[in-house]
Amino acid sequence: MPYPAKTSAEEILAAAVELLEREGQGGLSLRALAAELHLSPNALYRYYPSREALLAAVAVQGAQWLLTDLQTATGALPQLAHIYLKFAQERPALYDLYMTCDSLSAAQRQIYDEHWELVVGALAPLAGAHSREAAITLWAYLHGLVGLERSGVYDVSAEKPRNTTDFGLGLLLAGLRELAR
Repeated sequence: MPYPAKTSAEEILAAAVELLEREGQGGLSLRALAAELHLSPNALYRYYPSREALLAAVAVQGAQWLLTDLQTATGALPQLAHIYLKFAQERPALYDLYMTCDSLSAAQRQIYDEHWELVVGALAPLAGAHSREAAITLWAYLHGLVGLERSGVYDVSAEKPRNTTDFGLGLLLAGLRELAR
């Protein structure tokens, strides 16, 4: 006899993302998610055998959304940077999970590798053989801006001080151009 489906993995994942964004990582549990979906917690185990598996699936979903957004960029470094910062600003809980989830399988890590290759590829014309180092530098800079904004030191949306994001990117580009000489 087939198992009667009252929900799907997609519905569960969508509800999990919503719960994460509303309650944060601490509020995302299988029990809380089951209550949100009006299911018994046991119904979720068929799709996600543990909280860690659920968190990994949510992190991958966020990574996929960010990758899709990054792929819309024309390859210009400032555009990539602003897309990344916008994601972190508009979806802070999802960004945090994306940055900290340590329960990803090798297959799930592939999306993170795709992010890496996209950024390295965008930097390759400027950085050449140093594109991987440039990618880490860019990532550290952007992640630092996210941290500064969250601490209240820097407001990305207000650009206070004005154009700091672009100023820093300009310094990185100037350094890459100098390196290429």
